[in-house]
Amino acid sequence: MASFQKLLALLSVFSTSTFAFKNTIYVITTAETPSLGRLGLTPVGLQRSQECIPSVFADLNIGKIIACPSDQDSGTCFETVPTISPLADSLGLPIDTKCGADSNTDDDCVTKLMTKFVKNSTQAILIAWDLHEVDTLLNDINADEPDNNDDDDNDDDDDNDSLHDLIYTVQKNIIVSTTSMNCTGIDGPAPGTARRSEESATVPIGRRRRSSRRSKKRKL
Repeated sequence: MASFQKLLALLSVFSTSTFAFKNTIYVITTAETPSLGRLGLTPVGLQRSQECIPSVFADLNIGKIIACPSDQDSGTCFETVPTISPLADSLGLPIDTKCGADSNTDDDCVTKLMTKFVKNSTQAILIAWDLHEVDTLLNDINADEPDNNDDDDNDDDDDNDSLHDLIYTVQKNIIVSTTSMNCTGIDGPAPGTARRSEESATVPIGRRRRSSRRSKKRKL
């Protein structure tokens, strides 16, 4: 009997980790924060949180919002909830903060939350995560590039570590696009800069770094 229960537990873990979500999943990071690890959002970060994000996601049929809570020990996720709160308020949705980005959190935590939600809903899911832990989150929810095409060239990934405007769109466990929020006044070229082609506004798929879970102390 004990062996049978262990088998059921293993099957449950396997099915959770390989489940292909039919619901669209959007992943964003914290809005802009001050330098030197200071708390809060910058004026640009506040504009992104209060104006940009609510506008971008207002009509995308969001039914669940997940955000990692701030964690003093690992120094992660201090601004995820402030980043997403204006949108949550406008949609009348609670923010689920059961899953952290620290090493003590079950790697399948977010997947389990989404699995429970999609049983009764076809609405999209929005995840707000720590800027430096997004790659780990995407790995944890089994979001992959098309055809599992992992590129070893990580030059663009280093640039993405400092970008607060990216939206990762995941469908059936595939990252179908990585695009900018394109918020007026805070995203896009500065005055006088050369115009790039529209294709360059989308980060190439297959250039996302595969990272292990990090634990960074934040200066307070």
